[in-house]
Amino acid sequence: MRRAPALAAAVAALALSAPGAATAAETPCQVDAVSTLPAPPATSEAVEGRPTLRYVPKGAKGIVYFFHGSGGSEAFARRTHSQRVLSELIRAGYGYLSAPSLDRTDVRRWNVASIDPAANPDVAYMLAVHKALIAKGEIAATTPVFTTGMSNGGAFANLFATAARAQGLPVRAVADYMGPFPAAMRQGDPKDLPPTLLILSQNDGLVSAEQTGRVAERLKAGGADIEVHVNAEKRACAATFTLVPGMSAGQRETLVKTTLPAAGVADANGVRAIFRDRPAIGREEMAELATKLPGAEGRAIQEALIVAWAGHQMRSDYAKRQVEFFDRALRARP
Repeated sequence: MRRAPALAAAVAALALSAPGAATAAETPCQVDAVSTLPAPPATSEAVEGRPTLRYVPKGAKGIVYFFHGSGGSEAFARRTHSQRVLSELIRAGYGYLSAPSLDRTDVRRWNVASIDPAANPDVAYMLAVHKALIAKGEIAATTPVFTTGMSNGGAFANLFATAARAQGLPVRAVADYMGPFPAAMRQGDPKDLPPTLLILSQNDGLVSAEQTGRVAERLKAGGADIEVHVNAEKRACAATFTLVPGMSAGQRETLVKTTLPAAGVADANGVRAIFRDRPAIGREEMAELATKLPGAEGRAIQEALIVAWAGHQMRSDYAKRQVEFFDRALRARP
């Protein structure tokens, strides 16, 4: 598979296009077009003792295990950007299953400490889920396996793909949205890792694009097949908020030209005005932003802004690229 350019070169190029280095007119805005695809169908059913959401069409060309980030659950599959990604995968002939981590404390995250199913209950559980789907006749033992996830779910997508491949499952590829590479899955030969599509964001204050990118470069140097994409910050425009429920085109224009500038969030050109003095957008910054956004649509507006500002947020603008990446992995090794 085609290798991505070195991360250092990518980051250097992105720095030239960041809002601080260009005029508002030169800085592209984040555009989220309305999807023409229906929301992905889902069956809600407990599998091996945990609730799941899944859709596996007959003869699926692959099963995609979809993992939530910290604080999430199987319902992460119902979030707007998740649904857009899953809809593209379904249109391409894939099925999916979303399940929750065992940890249901306030943190609610996947265990990424070990690839050994005897030491990691989340790995053991997902292996049991895979066997259950085979027993139900929804997939075959030869059905190609893919993983994808966001943040801690991206880390677990990397770890479970490695663990499942070690157990003999036909793992073909991973799509990791802003998740690190856990130490436990980096102990073997990098050439044995499945092809990985890695999506990073320049201003991510929770999972460092620079640090994760350096790990990716070391793995690539050892023979791993990793394609890296690093998102630069963009400005907001009316099209940035296309996915905000119930907001008309006129309301989106008013949001950009009037509401956000009045709140001190962005200027009238959509360039970020808030916490410009901070090196990254972390939890505190996102919490502060939430207090400045209007009413019922506040969360959806915040998500759109964090996507535009290259922060830590699930995004769907790589959905078609993910399908292409998975399809290429299938062609390379059916």
